[in-house]
Amino acid sequence: MTRVHRGISRLALHAADSRAVIRLAYPVVLGSLSYTLLSVIDTAMLGRLGAVFLAASGVAGVLFFAVVFPLSSVSVGVQTLASRRFGEERFAGCGQILHTGLAAALVLGVPLVALSPWIARIAAPALSNDPAVVELGRSYLQYRLLGAGFMFANWVFGAFFAAIGRTRHQMIASMMVTVANIMLDYVLIFGHLGAPAMGIVGAAVASTIAVGVGMVYYIAVAMQPRIRDRFATFRHMRRLVTWARPMIRLSLPIIGQRILSHGSWFVFFLVVARIGTLELAASNVIRSIYSLTIMIAAGLGTASAALVGHRMGAGDPDRAERLAWESTRLAAYSMGVVGLLFLVIPGWVFRIYTGDIAVIEAGLLPLRILGFVQAFAGVTLVLSMSLQGAGNTRFVLLAELAVCSTLYLPVVYFLGLHTSLGLVGAWMGEYFYWIALASIMSVKFAQGSWKRLRV
Repeated sequence: MTRVHRGISRLALHAADSRAVIRLAYPVVLGSLSYTLLSVIDTAMLGRLGAVFLAASGVAGVLFFAVVFPLSSVSVGVQTLASRRFGEERFAGCGQILHTGLAAALVLGVPLVALSPWIARIAAPALSNDPAVVELGRSYLQYRLLGAGFMFANWVFGAFFAAIGRTRHQMIASMMVTVANIMLDYVLIFGHLGAPAMGIVGAAVASTIAVGVGMVYYIAVAMQPRIRDRFATFRHMRRLVTWARPMIRLSLPIIGQRILSHGSWFVFFLVVARIGTLELAASNVIRSIYSLTIMIAAGLGTASAALVGHRMGAGDPDRAERLAWESTRLAAYSMGVVGLLFLVIPGWVFRIYTGDIAVIEAGLLPLRILGFVQAFAGVTLVLSMSLQGAGNTRFVLLAELAVCSTLYLPVVYFLGLHTSLGLVGAWMGEYFYWIALASIMSVKFAQGSWKRLRV
């Protein structure tokens, strides 16, 4: 086979492997898209209230996820451990791992709920130089934090069901959350059906209640006899400590990685806030679009991580590698198509969220620019999640630290605040971030050292 033919073979999709990935991935992708619609719906509805509301919900929403999402990393430990046990056919161990994850969700969630007014009051002044944005953002953050425990539990349950190959439950739960959020947003933001018009607080309360609905669904499914009989869910609860140490060992690096990632994302928004409130509102719309589309790659990455765990547990690391590369190709191609939409119809996409011409004009060029980098984002997410699924969470942390500290944040700060590029320059930092990480993850995964890891 010539070098050209080998290159084409590496780029081509393989039907059997693609079916294996897609069968597990599509419910995760749909579920992730649906779940991300929480922020999209809030953004779209609050956009009808004005640019200040868009700016406040955007920067406060980023801070919320900067606080909550890193702590959700326990779900990575749950999926990695449970996937490997599932591949080993140690099914009761999967249920024990779920229990440990839920206990961790409780330990992490209760303090955030109890301290939510204090956290919001302390953090609010950092949100913007605009007093109106600060006050609205404080209210939004406080009421979103009330749902932190529900979100932790949902992530743990979703990781468990992905690990045992029943990803449709993640899709159903996410759709239930989305439908509940749409209905509650309509009622609570604008004051329909006799409810008071709560504005930005109504959006936060709606999201909090909606994620609670998702948690109730997950509990009901986990209590079903066919799940309890095979995986011993909600049985032998005294064995919580059995999996605590390996879960902590796997999850701590991901907590650090997500703190870096979402902390850097928050710093990005602080830079944009210094550029202007209009630019902050436009960036909130872009963030919402970006977060929604990137869930395609995140869903494929979740499926890849589960399949890697299954095959590693079954003693077939070569098959794990093939499935991970297939997932990577699927992510790169699908995200490339998404990038074309950013390039061709950015104005149409923007108008889903807001009719404010000034906000749309500020955001059109940055959104177009992001179209070129979507495929690299797909490669990065799938390969990093595949490494996590194999148990190599420490490398993902180190790569994130290197890229954010030496490339991403310096570029965002310099181009955004010290050149005439302004908002466009700040968003160009995404090129340095995704291309560098895609290169690093590709080299690391190709080396194959992850095949020897035991979890």
